[in-house]
Amino acid sequence: MGRRERLAALARLGAEQRLVSLVGPAGAGKTRLAVQHVTRRAEQVWWTALAAAPDVVQAVYQAVGAHPLPHRSARDAVIAEIDQHRRPLLVLDNCEHLLADVAGVVSELLARCPRLRVLVTSREPLRLAGEQVFAVGELELPPAGSDVAEALRHDAVQLFRDRAVSVDRSFEVDSSNVADVVAVCRSLDGMPLAIELAARRITVLSPADVLARLGDRLALLTAGPRASDDRHRTLRAAISWSYDLLSDAEKTACRQLAVLGAPFDLGVASAVCDVPDALELLTGLEQKSLLVAERAAGRTTFRQLESIRLYCRERAQECGETDVVADRAVDWVCSVVEPEISSFFPAPAVVLRLDRDIGLIELAVARTAEAGDWTRHALAIVATAWTSTPHRPRGAPTELLHRALSQDLPPAYRSVLTVLAAMHHRVRGGWHVTRRFAQESLAVERTGTSRPGTLARALEVLASAEAHTGDPELARRLYDESAELLRSSDDKLARGLLLNSYGWTLLQHGEAELAAPLVRESLTLIRLLGLPHMLNPVLHTAGAIALARKSFPEAVALFREGLEVGAEHPMDQYYDLEGLALGLVGAGYDDERALSLLTAASAVRTRYDFRAEPYWQALLDEARSVCRARITAGRLRAAESTGERMSLAQAVSHALTARPVTGDDEGMVSARELHVATLVAEGLTNRQIGQRLGISPHTVARHVTHARTKLGLRSRAQLAVWASYDHNP
Repeated sequence: MGRRERLAALARLGAEQRLVSLVGPAGAGKTRLAVQHVTRRAEQVWWTALAAAPDVVQAVYQAVGAHPLPHRSARDAVIAEIDQHRRPLLVLDNCEHLLADVAGVVSELLARCPRLRVLVTSREPLRLAGEQVFAVGELELPPAGSDVAEALRHDAVQLFRDRAVSVDRSFEVDSSNVADVVAVCRSLDGMPLAIELAARRITVLSPADVLARLGDRLALLTAGPRASDDRHRTLRAAISWSYDLLSDAEKTACRQLAVLGAPFDLGVASAVCDVPDALELLTGLEQKSLLVAERAAGRTTFRQLESIRLYCRERAQECGETDVVADRAVDWVCSVVEPEISSFFPAPAVVLRLDRDIGLIELAVARTAEAGDWTRHALAIVATAWTSTPHRPRGAPTELLHRALSQDLPPAYRSVLTVLAAMHHRVRGGWHVTRRFAQESLAVERTGTSRPGTLARALEVLASAEAHTGDPELARRLYDESAELLRSSDDKLARGLLLNSYGWTLLQHGEAELAAPLVRESLTLIRLLGLPHMLNPVLHTAGAIALARKSFPEAVALFREGLEVGAEHPMDQYYDLEGLALGLVGAGYDDERALSLLTAASAVRTRYDFRAEPYWQALLDEARSVCRARITAGRLRAAESTGERMSLAQAVSHALTARPVTGDDEGMVSARELHVATLVAEGLTNRQIGQRLGISPHTVARHVTHARTKLGLRSRAQLAVWASYDHNP
């Protein structure tokens, strides 16, 4: 099923190379791919099934139909038979349990038979010189949410449908079950054997029922075709065959890594397996197709296919290893978090490390709560508060924070948790609760703990709460004290974040001009530190100041940059969508897109109970009113509907990529007009543009007028906003 491109690639490789190994995990379809490949060959092919063979040479001897030679070995007889053919191909199927023997035989045959080609199927390579490894993995999977037509364009769904129809001719993939079929295929990692076994259950279970039972898939996915060998009759048997071939150390690593339930890197694997360096273990398991290595952004992580993980986790439970592994995960999380709890803000590298290993944090939270280890539970919750995922915003859930704070904790840990609780309620508009928690943290830090970072953070959070609960003068004194502490500590990142908070608070109280130099310094500090992912909140405040000054093109540019640099943490981007929308509305440009962005951001706020500050909420309400007044009724509903349907990631993409339609070729802006518009967006006057381009200010004005006319824009400010977008075809 499918694999057309893989077959073509295999055919090209087989024509060029003498030794090709099809390597992949249990049930990936290596044998079937090999069968399809050899049926297309006109030359002599010998198929050698090694799954049940005790001796490689004898199996090959029988497969090639060799004849005994007087006083010669069986190997000599095999070579004599092979030499009679012009371009023979020897296939050795299922070699993983006889790797050393197979490698020895293949090496000799290739050396003595210059016309021979060899195709091997195995769960790990032979590791011979000249061997070309051809990875056989999962079938192509459709994205979640695919409709019927889209789903059936993918090999995994086609396989499920065809195998289901083979046992129930009335079955079809339709709108009522497509979501469940896609979910089944994705949950099974696109592995052909698992999909086939799941599809065979359609005689008694619906796709929804199959999906619901996949948590116990090793019991569910049984009863393969009677013609299959025993290893392929059940999913458990297929995985067990691979597991039983491992060394004791590899079996232990497989079991212990399965407890994590999340991708991991080399450092985490070493900690969990309690070895100085797990490199050789991971390398061996990856080569044996029991781990999948994934490389992105210069980093390698590993994961187990879910079916393999569930099998190995069962073995870990039988060996009593689940609690041991959970305790090691707790040790790892605490070792990363504890050195940072006295900081105003944890080191960005630490946050990134925790973001990448969120699965360990969840395991550590559960284990410490179960064991009543409240001190280390507090550290695990701190790790949760510092992290985010593409589907969850930064911060610990309310119930976790409050439950931990109900326990007896060391003062230093309690202080960190209370300030995190204060920050948690701050983004939800609970200013009085924020104030109470911040005061509690400050009381601990005032007792002479000599932790300027945590003291400064408590002061900063309390200052923002005081500003919103009626004492702005006290807020300024608290901010100033916090800034002085950080100045002496020389923590530039912390100072940058504090100045941004101070500036944002001043702006909300009508002090845009006082806020501007603070935010400008904050932006400079964080840019100098080379931390683009930390720029997001500062760019937002800078954009808000530009809005207050009515500098709408500048605001749009700043909010767009915030969306771009915040890509690693998409759940933080709803604020920038709102800011960009405000800039568009202020410039009188693209009200419909602005309303869509406001609607999409509002959905995020509702989902997570993120309440805008009164100052910001007033701007949002006014922008919506302006949009509704300027957009016709039909287009208004369409814009809101678009925003309601978009995910946050889609809204960000829409914000960054959409640009005006300029009509037919006669109405297109010329290259010179585009250049002029770009310089307008930079804030240059007509005279300055003329000096840069070597043309008169009058000519610049004519280009500006022509561009505005072609685009239907009413002002120079609108042209500047338009020019801030990418206009490459």
